[in-house]
Amino acid sequence: MLPLDTGIDRYKTKDVDFKFRGRAFQFALSHGLFSAADVDTGTRLLLKVFSKTLDEDLRQGNPPPKTILDAGCGVGIIGICAAAALCLTEDTVVRCQDRDELARLFTAYNARKNGIPSSRFSVHTEPLLGGNSQDRWDLILSNIPAKAGASVLIDFILRSAGLLTPSGRALIVVVNPLAGFFYAQIQQGGIPLLCRETLKEHTVFMYGSSSTQAEPIQGGGAFLRNYPAYHRCSNSYAIGNIAYTLDAVHGVGDFDTPNGTVLVAAKLTNRLQGTQYFPLEQSLAILIHEPGQGHFPVWLMEYLSKPAGDHTFVLAGRNILALEASRHNLKKTSNTIHIETCSVIDLGLYQEILLETIRPRKGYDFIVAFPDSVPQTNQLTALWQGLEGLLVPGGIAVLGFSGTEAERFDRKKLKTFARLWDGNRKGFRAMAYQKNSLDEKGFRLIRDLPNG
Repeated sequence: MLPLDTGIDRYKTKDVDFKFRGRAFQFALSHGLFSAADVDTGTRLLLKVFSKTLDEDLRQGNPPPKTILDAGCGVGIIGICAAAALCLTEDTVVRCQDRDELARLFTAYNARKNGIPSSRFSVHTEPLLGGNSQDRWDLILSNIPAKAGASVLIDFILRSAGLLTPSGRALIVVVNPLAGFFYAQIQQGGIPLLCRETLKEHTVFMYGSSSTQAEPIQGGGAFLRNYPAYHRCSNSYAIGNIAYTLDAVHGVGDFDTPNGTVLVAAKLTNRLQGTQYFPLEQSLAILIHEPGQGHFPVWLMEYLSKPAGDHTFVLAGRNILALEASRHNLKKTSNTIHIETCSVIDLGLYQEILLETIRPRKGYDFIVAFPDSVPQTNQLTALWQGLEGLLVPGGIAVLGFSGTEAERFDRKKLKTFARLWDGNRKGFRAMAYQKNSLDEKGFRLIRDLPNG
């Protein structure tokens, strides 16, 4: 795990003040996460209903909840406010989780910023209702993503009710266009509806425990088989002369076609074939950053299928669902391939974690990155720092960007790298670089660049 404030300044948009039940909070927000300008109205409504529920429990003499889950926590506002309101006694546990590693980092940072003790408060990169098999909750809170997908939302309603303790409750806020859908699913599932409150844009539902028990979602190689609600579609694709099939998941883009950066990066990688830059006869340590649904990893595995060698693939990125999808699709391509996944924000911050993943190797032979662009951040310098620390001497990196980001990235190139090629396709651009080798006397060696 990274220190809680590592990288926050790089991704922080602003600090905002917020009050809940008479206590003043300050939260760091980010352009990379939901509601970067202020605390959103859905969260405000959910906390208002939660506060009224706490007051009603006090009047009736009901014990406060002891196990609390904030599902899809974003920057942590709901979970942190709940933790503060419940005073976190020794037998109280608050768990926040989000599919996005950046959300985990911001939630952990905001918890410490607001004095929430880490001994009773934990943060995880997980699907909405991920967790340990024994987890059961007195209270589940969620400002649920509207675009999660209908099957995922249905699964969430049924699974959350099944994960509650017998007297437990779930408080869920949804945008009003989804309110009718949620109400119908709660009724069809036989779930007791305890409260419904609607304002102009959002509705909060509070419901109780279901008689049907459920299990928390577990990551791993059997993700889509175990949780078919996340399966979006299956299609056949082709990049160049290489055909492949892919199972796409909800919560990740590029489900219908590989995007332009993937296509141009594949074309550029193909130019490495048969050159000294890409020793296909060797066993390669390969890192793919932000792999999406898995278009590029699967294409690359097919591309590398003929040469001998036991390649190691490491998939890294912010979205745990993308990592699960890519791992699933790679395993479909080859059952013998060695795959590791790492939840990371950028390659600069997570160098040690990514290197530890492939020990005893000292670095990666080939890195392909499709970094997400977050406004008002300095990601490109961090990306160069990551490539410098992660590539072995002579290693190759291929980066895919929009045209504007590519120019900015290339201007920051470190002196220890040589640019080999670049390629363009409909506003997207990919560039290939080699980390320079050193001879036995420490002199830099630049390999002869191929024509083109």
